[in-house]
Amino acid sequence: MRNKIAPILNLVEFEDKLKPLTNRRPVASLPFACRYRLIDFPFSSLYNAEAESAALFISGSGHSLYDHIRSGSVWGLDSLVGGGVFTHSQVKLKSSRSGDTKHDPFYYEDHYNYVTKSKADYVVMMGSSLLSNIQIKSLMQFHNDKNSEVTVVYKKVLRSELIKDTVHSALILNNENSGAVEAVKDIATMDNGESLYLNMETMIIEKKTFLDYLQKARTDDMDINVDNFIQYTLEMERPIYGYEYTGYLKAIEDIKSYYDANMDMLDEDNFNALFYRADPVRTRSKNSAPTYYGETAVIENAQFANDCEIFGTVKNSLVFRKVTVGENAHIESSIIMQDSVIEEDTYLKHVILDKHVYVKKGARLEGTPDNPIVISKNGVVYAKGEIEKG
Repeated sequence: MRNKIAPILNLVEFEDKLKPLTNRRPVASLPFACRYRLIDFPFSSLYNAEAESAALFISGSGHSLYDHIRSGSVWGLDSLVGGGVFTHSQVKLKSSRSGDTKHDPFYYEDHYNYVTKSKADYVVMMGSSLLSNIQIKSLMQFHNDKNSEVTVVYKKVLRSELIKDTVHSALILNNENSGAVEAVKDIATMDNGESLYLNMETMIIEKKTFLDYLQKARTDDMDINVDNFIQYTLEMERPIYGYEYTGYLKAIEDIKSYYDANMDMLDEDNFNALFYRADPVRTRSKNSAPTYYGETAVIENAQFANDCEIFGTVKNSLVFRKVTVGENAHIESSIIMQDSVIEEDTYLKHVILDKHVYVKKGARLEGTPDNPIVISKNGVVYAKGEIEKG
């Protein structure tokens, strides 16, 4: 596989419904399951496929993403021969800086230069908001067996598993022709009880086919994304097939879906299905002390990262690095991110604390599974219920 694929990660993803968690970070760098980021999952798929480089296209500031990725060495992307992580940020700004909706020419040139300079035979396009663990080697094998120019990944799901106004699309397959893709359908128009083939916005493309599309995209001022590519391929009457993914999947579209995905990881079957379905998921390691549990700590079905100090009760929750929980504090069905401090005699249930949140003695916060309370980064929660935004 080495040198065969040129991965393009399209991280221009819808983030408004994930605010305030996405106020200062793209969707790809959202923390997940105590020590990971969403970007770790497509990157781990690339590592297991022996990719040497990746091009990232980000809608806004990528500072938190760059800080996590660094040189890309964790995922084998720091090769001295042709390797590297090539980042292109502020894509939305570039596309509108001339005062209209037209894309800046560099939007297309960045894609063209990356693909043409690679030694790859194929282009792989991926995103980060559809949480999954895809085996690219198996995808490649299927693509070659079908003698296809384009292969797109899908999963059979119920319409009810996605939010009402989802931005994702469904594939229409010709089952008589072994999974050939016939069309793309807007999921928002479908009924809740329907099953559908969710377009997972991951595809493998012949290099020449991608460059042909790039020329048309530039001429017609089109976004470079999987949906547009499928439409283009169908219009050109070229072969395109659907590859079925059968592992764990969660569409991270809003606060509730993000919360639910984290809560799913407290179930051992879900955790193993995502992290150990095939090859394990990799992330940047941080060496620090193990978590300390005091004599008054009560733990029930919870996950912890390292370097925490726990003296209170934690149930059905996920706790990230360097979190302190005081005595008689009660945390239940919550997500507590890095460097947060929760003083004694506090109560948190169905709550998401972003990084560096301070919860003062006696404070109480209780949301619901459908509407968890979110405290933004650097926020302070006081005993009388006042919340100071970070």
